[in-house]
Amino acid sequence: RGGGAAPAATGDDDDDEVKWPLRDVAALPESDTRALGEIARGLADEAAADDELVEALTRHGAWRALVPLCVARPPLSAGAIRCLRVGMGRTQAAIDAGAELGLPLWLLGCREPSDASEDFNANVATTLLAQAARDDACQLLGYVANQAVVHESAELYDPHDVLHAAIGLLSGSPSDDAACGGGRALLHLLRYQRSARLPALSARDVHDVLVPLFLRKSGEAKEALMRPLRVAMADTAWMEAAWPYFESRGSAAKVQQVVHEMNGLEEMKAIATTGKAPDAMRPNAAPLADSLEAQHRVENLQPTKVAAFLAADLPPGGAVLDVGAGTGLFTFPLAAALPASQIVALEVRSDAIRAMRARARREGAANVTVMRMGEGAAPSLPGGAKASLVLLCDVLELVPEHAREGLVGSLRALLAPGGKLAVICARAESDSLLIDVQDAGFLQRRVAQVVTHRRLMLFEADPAAPPPPPPPPPPPELPEDDVDYAEALPEAAGGDPPPASPTASSATARLTSSTTARTAARCPATRMSTAACCTPSGRRPSACSSGSLARGAPPPRCGPRLSLGGTWSCSPTQRRKSSPRSRGGRTAA
Repeated sequence: RGGGAAPAATGDDDDDEVKWPLRDVAALPESDTRALGEIARGLADEAAADDELVEALTRHGAWRALVPLCVARPPLSAGAIRCLRVGMGRTQAAIDAGAELGLPLWLLGCREPSDASEDFNANVATTLLAQAARDDACQLLGYVANQAVVHESAELYDPHDVLHAAIGLLSGSPSDDAACGGGRALLHLLRYQRSARLPALSARDVHDVLVPLFLRKSGEAKEALMRPLRVAMADTAWMEAAWPYFESRGSAAKVQQVVHEMNGLEEMKAIATTGKAPDAMRPNAAPLADSLEAQHRVENLQPTKVAAFLAADLPPGGAVLDVGAGTGLFTFPLAAALPASQIVALEVRSDAIRAMRARARREGAANVTVMRMGEGAAPSLPGGAKASLVLLCDVLELVPEHAREGLVGSLRALLAPGGKLAVICARAESDSLLIDVQDAGFLQRRVAQVVTHRRLMLFEADPAAPPPPPPPPPPPELPEDDVDYAEALPEAAGGDPPPASPTASSATARLTSSTTARTAARCPATRMSTAACCTPSGRRPSACSSGSLARGAPPPRCGPRLSLGGTWSCSPTQRRKSSPRSRGGRTAA
């Protein structure tokens, strides 16, 4: 510090603390300032490989002395930022010094007005014009991202400005290390006070910076960028607000590619850690009904109303077949509407079969029969019965196009004379599915539209179509199908839940978590995989659950829900000393 008494403090206390160390530095000739910058960079290079030097710098309080120099004129500021970045990678003392003195927010242009703030902001902005300085700043922010004091201070500023500045540091061509640090910083910024910060995330920033950077990075850098992207794209409200901007820029396909790649990364990560792909329908091993019978899904499909409508024209005492019944969302309303009829539910998932059998036992639904079905075709019904109604809801969208005709054709063999096939699907998919069903030997009939958010299509067998092949026998029951089977739930892995993008094992039963996003006529980009990025909604056609025809999960949440995990390293009492702040008083860099 220079000699002489400092004038009385004015403005922000932090700026007063910084101003006097910089007073003499500012008066130095440019050549001396450059020399100090070289010394700082030299210290950074030496400290990266010398533990004794790091200990000495820590012992002498060098990290706290370097923080004010980060807002000096470049190149001194760039050298100080680099030296601090190296120190933060070697010792917690450097992290504490940067966080407590407010360096992260200075780099983001968040500073209250004072008689020196405009000069400091201008110095920081000039320093960060260089790609190398932005890379160092991104890594520095990554080191302090989980410090509570940083987020408490950030609350005092406009969340849009904070996020915009953080994403701006990732512009250009950041190094892989910078992408890792910047991605980590963004993730923590979005997680802390998520309800306030996520809506403030700009679709333009995501489109112009994060999306192209994610697509061209690989390895750890790609995974680090995936996490904040996943937080945003897994949120239905944010995606619905951002989607018009993506479409206006002609980037819908690019955003869907990002979703596809994120699902693939999460699937590979889950396989590497647990040995198997995650289940799209059961994020975090939650009960299957949590996805298939969520409140918004029941409100959209109105199973009781649909069951009563379909039952009105059926002869008493016949059989009704519910294909891909899931947990019985339509099975049990049909059983209640047709007490004299036999309701047969077909499923390929053992957990779905167990859930329906347990519910039938619990509710005393004696007219409900739950059967396992194999791949490619529906099996023959008990006693060779024929169905007066076959129902498929949100099922055909999950079957590959080349396998749809075969599956639907096998259903024609199970229809009684005059029997009907009812298909409930997303309106956007109805035209393509109509062609597939007609090619399988059905004729469409007019029907009232009683499902607000879906298309109900009704078909009868075409008498001119070639006869279908006889149905195969039912496949053998598995031990896991027994209602008393004790399921071994997967152990929860640390960190974020894995994304649900299981690989397909069946050509006839492709179930993606995207069902709900598509069936609810939501924006296409919300087809995120379930577990990791919010709840079931995934990509299509490559992702599917392990051979399940269970109906897809609900639309409102489009991706994995991220827990607000992470431990803040600083206690709330570790606030930096400053005068009271106001939200409105920051000066832009």
